[in-house]
Amino acid sequence: MDPVYRVVTQLPLTELWRGEGALDVRRAEDVSEVDIKLLLRNGSTFVVADVGKPLMWIPEVDRFAFWKAEVKDRLVSSGTRSFRLDDYVGGYCYTATVWRSTSAAPVIVLEMHH
Repeated sequence: MDPVYRVVTQLPLTELWRGEGALDVRRAEDVSEVDIKLLLRNGSTFVVADVGKPLMWIPEVDRFAFWKAEVKDRLVSSGTRSFRLDDYVGGYCYTATVWRSTSAAPVIVLEMHH
């Protein structure tokens, strides 16, 4: 399948891709709000994984605004194994992991639950 048309079929993700194909990155660990703030300051950005949709890569210039407006109040605490969607604004939330490679800044992957 052409990576441009690829959609998320299940969570948790097992790989990341862009238009040119699969990326050489690996899931590292769950991240907390404090971790995300540090990662953003150091150049990381977000990608949102929502089942049935393509990965949504957040442009680097928009990462702080996206964090404040969309993610911060909907972030499931790292290490939490169960949660209630009704506890989050709009009835949806995100779990966050950092994915790392040897050649690029880490990527913060937000898996959307609704």
